[in-house]
Amino acid sequence: MIAVKAVYDGHNVKLPDSIHIHKPQKVIITFLESDNSEDEQITEDIAQLTAKSKSFDFLKEEGEDIYSDSDLKVKY
Repeated sequence: MIAVKAVYDGHNVKLPDSIHIHKPQKVIITFLESDNSEDEQITEDIAQLTAKSKSFDFLKEEGEDIYSDSDLKVKY
């Protein structure tokens, strides 16, 4: 199964990229009720929640800093 995001313009389903499938396939089309502004707001809310979360505060503790650049196999 391949999942692909697309946009329905009222007449046609428009895919953002080409899909390399060369024979007829069964598809399932789901129409999401939210619009882009709503999706953007959800993304922003998640980003703010993550930024305010204390879930990763333990990484600031000295004992958690166990790796250095010399541990890297490949440096980017």
